[in-house]
Amino acid sequence: MSTVAERIGEYVADLKFEDLGTDVVDYAKRILLDSIACAYGGSESEPARLTRATVSELGSLDHATIWANGTTSSAQLAALANGVAIRYQDYNDVYFGPAWTAHPSDNIATLFAVAEWKRCSGAEFLLAMVVAYEVQMRFSDLQVTRNLWHSGWHHTAACSYAAAAGVSKLLGLDARRTTHAITLAGARSNTFAEIRHGDIPMDKALSAPIVASQSVLYALLAQRGFTGCATLLEGDYGFRGAVAGGVDVEPLVPVKGDYRILKISLKPYPVEGMTPAMVQATIELKEEYLIDPSEVQAIRILAHEEAVTKPSWDEKKLAPTTKETADHSFYYCVAVALVAGTVTSEQFSDRWLRDPTVALLISKTRLESKSEFTRLFKQGARPAAVEIVTSRGTFYREVLYPRGDPQSPMTWQHIIRKLNDQAGNRLGTAAIQRIAERTASMEQESDLRNFSRMLVG
Repeated sequence: MSTVAERIGEYVADLKFEDLGTDVVDYAKRILLDSIACAYGGSESEPARLTRATVSELGSLDHATIWANGTTSSAQLAALANGVAIRYQDYNDVYFGPAWTAHPSDNIATLFAVAEWKRCSGAEFLLAMVVAYEVQMRFSDLQVTRNLWHSGWHHTAACSYAAAAGVSKLLGLDARRTTHAITLAGARSNTFAEIRHGDIPMDKALSAPIVASQSVLYALLAQRGFTGCATLLEGDYGFRGAVAGGVDVEPLVPVKGDYRILKISLKPYPVEGMTPAMVQATIELKEEYLIDPSEVQAIRILAHEEAVTKPSWDEKKLAPTTKETADHSFYYCVAVALVAGTVTSEQFSDRWLRDPTVALLISKTRLESKSEFTRLFKQGARPAAVEIVTSRGTFYREVLYPRGDPQSPMTWQHIIRKLNDQAGNRLGTAAIQRIAERTASMEQESDLRNFSRMLVG
């Protein structure tokens, strides 16, 4: 019998654009536009600037465009530079499965760089993007007893398999070579969950893009006949035993017609993926009841069990001093939402991180789990509630499906507004509209080099 990796390779090689339904294609394009918005918003962050400076030192090939400044580099290095910009704000897409969180848009910069280099069409890119999503989300959906974070394995590792699958599709590799690309990538990309514990470093923006971008090398090696370990996923000393705790890995093979990309959530706020519901609840309470921070006596955040026990939740999140740590702090995000009435990129600036009113509200906040929310989370929801006790009464709001969840989706107009918020000052209204229109008709693009150059502005 063929191995799990070989069957994944067969799925990737066999999938055609015509197999994708209009709903899948439309959602892929919305996710792409959302990711472009994230790239603009993160382009001038310190991690993105440091990465661009490093990339420029390593080479200047004309494979693919670095969107922030219009320079070019090798596909692998351009993918890294653009990927860090997309990832920096923690504003890109999210999915929660039993085994791992997923941000499959972490692969988009890599796929786009290769598509630009190889002068692929928009339809070819969208197909590769869907391939990457379907591969990565199967890793998230493995039926483990407890999230693999708790065993020290970070979900970034799944990008290696997903990006290699997508790059292989763009390179036109057959099933055998695709299998080798996937296994070469997966064998070297397991990532420790410690990178999200305590004071979160700049590595948060780097970990997934570096793993995804390395798949370019592995796919090129496989294209030339370099072989990987076919039993990497189910073998006694491979992923199943070393990472996944012995769980059955047969479900890692995608099934044509079962498009899990449709389960992806987008984010209306630049915060960690479990946080949007509690931020939305806070903003709604403030607006409806005109709550002034000075009257707040206590705040209670109710979430699911995983939110309370996950490895990235610790005492360092009670007094965050960096954007990376603050956007993973439920206390900070709720407090700043209550003070500012919104949560945007600005709310993670030094001014807000040092705000005394925010700090005071954090000291009045506690976090608890709610069994009903745990049940819903295990079914794919991202629920939370906020209770605010004031001198004039107690106010409570539950949000089971925050804006951006497939049950409450972000429409094209929502995402265009997000793009305008992230890039309007740089690009202007006409350019924003042009990017949105061309993304909406991406399958009609004949050469993604032209599209990529448009993003430079």
